[in-house]
Amino acid sequence: MKQTPDAQRVQENLRAGILTRDGFMGDDPRAFTDVIREDAEALEAVGVTVEALADRMAEFTRAGLKAAGVPVAFEGYEVVVEDYMGRIGCPFRDHRAPKRNTTATEPKERETMSWTDLSIHLIRRHGFFQGRGSPFRLEPAELARFLKLTPQKRERPAPR
Repeated sequence: MKQTPDAQRVQENLRAGILTRDGFMGDDPRAFTDVIREDAEALEAVGVTVEALADRMAEFTRAGLKAAGVPVAFEGYEVVVEDYMGRIGCPFRDHRAPKRNTTATEPKERETMSWTDLSIHLIRRHGFFQGRGSPFRLEPAELARFLKLTPQKRERPAPR
């Protein structure tokens, strides 16, 4: 199927060397629209929304900003936020995010996950977790589990 001009521009922006050295797709051969669709299906399977994920990620980042560069305790995790100069543009061309990395470690499980402020935006606004092989790819179901998000109740229409 032929892509729209807007989708073609986004696909180009996702390539390595355009907005970032490594790009947003890694070695993933799928179209970004397929990545978004498959990740949405993975989240649906665990009953978590992109908004819930992005909100939780932002909570961790805000907690870590209280002592940028120094580990802080937050709800049983250790969180470190590293702030860099400048901003980075969204490949969908609707946002510029601070260059900032958040790393959260769950000490009991000895598990760590990292994300950027741009990752939070890409997930919340576009449902885009980046392509496989991308250095900042986050697996939706793994992220939901790591952040201890539980299935959200969906409102059902009232019976007639």
